[in-house]
Amino acid sequence: MHQQTLQLQETVLGPEHLDTLTSMSHLAVALSSQGKYIEAEQMHQQTLKLRQKMLGLEHPDTLTSMSHLAAVLSMQGKYIR
Repeated sequence: MHQQTLQLQETVLGPEHLDTLTSMSHLAVALSSQGKYIEAEQMHQQTLKLRQKMLGLEHPDTLTSMSHLAAVLSMQGKYIR
């Protein structure tokens, strides 16, 4: 369902629309909860990059994306300093 929502929002609203980015984040969280860490990591990185571009570094949604990416990296044992 998250995948379908994301695809429709990308088509209707565009890939950089804030609602599209929220759906992208939701899908990445779902992938992570399914143990699909590589896919989740890539999607979190993409979401973070777009949110930084659209909202700036200090926006709460950007910070949420950073947190989600950090969590999935931690689940994979990837610790970045």
